[in-house]
Amino acid sequence: MHLCSIHNKQYSKPPSTRALLLPQPAPCLFESNTLKTLRAFSVLNSSPPSLETRSFLVPTSPEQHSTRSLTKYSLQKGKRKSVKAVIRRFFRLDWGIWIRPKCGRHKKIYTKSWRRRRRLRQHVFTNSTQSWLLDTMVTKYWRRPKYYPDDPYNPYHKREEYPTTRRTPQIPVVAS
Repeated sequence: MHLCSIHNKQYSKPPSTRALLLPQPAPCLFESNTLKTLRAFSVLNSSPPSLETRSFLVPTSPEQHSTRSLTKYSLQKGKRKSVKAVIRRFFRLDWGIWIRPKCGRHKKIYTKSWRRRRRLRQHVFTNSTQSWLLDTMVTKYWRRPKYYPDDPYNPYHKREEYPTTRRTPQIPVVAS
């Protein structure tokens, strides 16, 4: 009974006040009176007038584009710079593919089974589009093969198991 009386009071408002509660469309920036309202805006107001009348229900187009902070020309020497996040997160094998560890491998290990923990220790390949993108984000130095002593990735730097990517000739096996 009490709830019905509240609802009746809410709907008994005149239509003119109900229309004020609806969200107003965002004002056009090219109107002539926008400049006047911005000039009249003072420091005493809590927010600019465009934010007060803006509707958050109206879909807006995304204005921010993703950036990868690639420096094509440095300020000192005018050279291209590598993106440090790529060097820190990925590793390039000699045959051109980039590898990365699986995400979440250090998170909540106590809740994961031993098989899942073993899978998370493995690395995954990036696809060809991602490899091309990562190649453009680093300099020639990082695309060149590197030789480290006791490299754990040494067996994976060659791709000799496929005939199309084989570099050394295969020794024919003679059946006896």
